[in-house]
Amino acid sequence: MIGAGAVADYHHVPGIHVDPRAELVAVCDPNEVLLEQRIGDWGVSRTTTEFQEIADADDIDAVIIATPNFTHRPITLACVAAGKHVMCEKPLGLSFEESAEMYRAARDADVRHMTAFTYRFAPSMRYLRYLLADGQLGVPRHFRSQRFLDLPETSWGWRQYKHLAGAGDLYDMTIHRIDFAQDLLGPIDSVCGAIAQFAPRTEVPGGGTCDPSDVDDWSALVGRFESGAVGIWEGSTLMKGHHNDGYGFEWAEINGSEKSAVYQLTDPNNILVGGHGESMQKVPVPSEFLVAPDSPRDPSQGVPSDVFRHDLVWEFVSSIVEGRDPVPSFRDGASAQAVADAVLASDAEGRWVDVSRALD
Repeated sequence: MIGAGAVADYHHVPGIHVDPRAELVAVCDPNEVLLEQRIGDWGVSRTTTEFQEIADADDIDAVIIATPNFTHRPITLACVAAGKHVMCEKPLGLSFEESAEMYRAARDADVRHMTAFTYRFAPSMRYLRYLLADGQLGVPRHFRSQRFLDLPETSWGWRQYKHLAGAGDLYDMTIHRIDFAQDLLGPIDSVCGAIAQFAPRTEVPGGGTCDPSDVDDWSALVGRFESGAVGIWEGSTLMKGHHNDGYGFEWAEINGSEKSAVYQLTDPNNILVGGHGESMQKVPVPSEFLVAPDSPRDPSQGVPSDVFRHDLVWEFVSSIVEGRDPVPSFRDGASAQAVADAVLASDAEGRWVDVSRALD
């Protein structure tokens, strides 16, 4: 585990502990105090502050990278060069070019590579994918996504600076929605996008001040899919009243020629479905979609909006055992970042932008 912060503690380490095929053997983080804490939290005794030690270790097969955005590329390239399988948090890099380089390096080294797009594993998202593939929604026409968070307007640390994070809400939250939209409806061909920044974030929690933020805290785009479908996305961290116990508000809807269906993060074990002349009704997600195939995770345990994220590790380990690329891969991560970068270009240039994703 490279990066011992909240994301690792919340998503990845519990997933490792659920999977009997995997063992957490080492943790890397530059924060020595945090490393000492994780020895007790995670039951691991091997720690280091240098990621190269993890890359060079002969007895480590795979790594999960949950570090600041600007470190993803160098850590990934070092681990890939050493033959390690890699799961990396999103965004893969600070730009599409960086993420494409990471994808090509992992592909050419013939190691498994995965982007940690957690929401693909939500039960209602998995069921929505099935309904589309089965034709029950008809021909998909429209996609829309809203992801609203009511976060404090204090400092985000490294996340609020473009040279360290690449972008703000667009790279942190909206990129997830770009990814699962492309998973459901295929590649996005062109976008018209906009970003904005309202919170200066000069107040440091606990006291002190810092340089103001220079990244977006609101992002939106209209997109055209290669299939002919259209979509609209909006995300922000400044939506007052959308706290919902920290989960915020998320709504992703597809309108097909026969039916419409909705995924909601706050109710991931149910889906809303409705046809012409009907009002959408809540439908329980069938049991076969509640966990990843063959995963031993008990879907009745834990908070539903949390625990589906643990299935990322199951998919990652399965891909290693089966000798195949995991889903979603670095290719998916780079493709989503190509769309996000097109949003930045659209905002800067005030026009529609074609998505360019030359990966091969």
